[in-house]
Amino acid sequence: MINEKVKFNYDDVAIIPDIVTDIKSRKECNPLMEDGMSPIWAAPMDTVVNLDNWKTFYDAKVNVIIPRNVDLYERVKIMTDCSFIDSKYKPFVALSLAEAKSVFLEKDRFKNVRMRLEYNKDYLEEDSGLRYIMRICIDMANGHMQEQINTIKEIKDLYGENVVIVGGNVGNPKTYELYDKAGCDYLRVSIGGGAGCLTASNCAIHFPIFSLLEETYRLKQKIGGKCKIIADGGIKGFRDVQKALIFADCAMMGSVFNKAIESAGKTTYGSFYWNIRGKKIYRPIKTLLYYGREVPKEKYGEVVELIKGNKLSVWKEFYGMSTKKAQKSILDGNGIRSKGNLKTSEGIILHQKVEYSIMGWMRNEMDYLRSAMSYTNSRTLDEYKDSEYVVLNEINYNK
Repeated sequence: MINEKVKFNYDDVAIIPDIVTDIKSRKECNPLMEDGMSPIWAAPMDTVVNLDNWKTFYDAKVNVIIPRNVDLYERVKIMTDCSFIDSKYKPFVALSLAEAKSVFLEKDRFKNVRMRLEYNKDYLEEDSGLRYIMRICIDMANGHMQEQINTIKEIKDLYGENVVIVGGNVGNPKTYELYDKAGCDYLRVSIGGGAGCLTASNCAIHFPIFSLLEETYRLKQKIGGKCKIIADGGIKGFRDVQKALIFADCAMMGSVFNKAIESAGKTTYGSFYWNIRGKKIYRPIKTLLYYGREVPKEKYGEVVELIKGNKLSVWKEFYGMSTKKAQKSILDGNGIRSKGNLKTSEGIILHQKVEYSIMGWMRNEMDYLRSAMSYTNSRTLDEYKDSEYVVLNEINYNK
């Protein structure tokens, strides 16, 4: 079947200001969500988030998901330790579909998780402030599998609001309704748009992200959906976030945050290589990474200042989570032998130049978002929804 309607990516559109605004200063605009966090999420990628930096993301008001290369028992420990409602930190943990079933549905495993959730049901009133709340992301490339939707419904039927679930990823707006009916709290929307992803180019599966978000948002409005939309993939910088948020509730980024000095990607530096004769020979970036030296974490603050002054070049390794390297990292992190268990890669490995710190990038993003909101006469993120946009030209159609 042919869908003849032209679809758009972020580069094909621009947001236009309202006719007139009564906002006198962008300080009147609140870019935060109801829980005090920003609408920004760090992707659960092992070159972005790890056990050393997840609190740094959270302190910058970035929603964070502990990735699957962390041992399952450690992820469950973090989830339960941060589950009490008064906890300062409220991270999500990424789980495979099989892990989600094991943690929440199998009777003989992870009894401490179910004991806390049963405590909620048996001893506390629904409106009590003394509840344990578990936060998970079922981390799958193909969120169109009925099994994921069924699993989410089963978990939500058992534990209701005591388990907050991120589902996905999906690349068809009509799939949103199925997740919403299952009780899913957040849905990652987009397939094949990420910087480290090859699904669109190699598998031919893709839906241009801006149009996908708009059509999903229209369906959400039509059915009165409660499941929040996360724009996941294809965001290259600040302006794409502002475009995503006119239809999505949240925006998730991997490669953007990988370029922060604190990100989990392997960090190296150097602008030249001395050969064995002592002669200075300039090399391409990729070669420099292998001859460069690892940047110690305690030097990150100093390194950021050197980067800002153009006195030092620092690089981060970045790869998609369906690359064989990421697959091996997940298996190794969970004590599983990786030999013979790796699938054909749908991702790439690349190296990115470090440009900023997490807090510095977020400070700029919040200011830019406030400005966009002031131009569109929006004091809240809800008012910012469905801001008017224009299509720029025909050249970029369906890229």
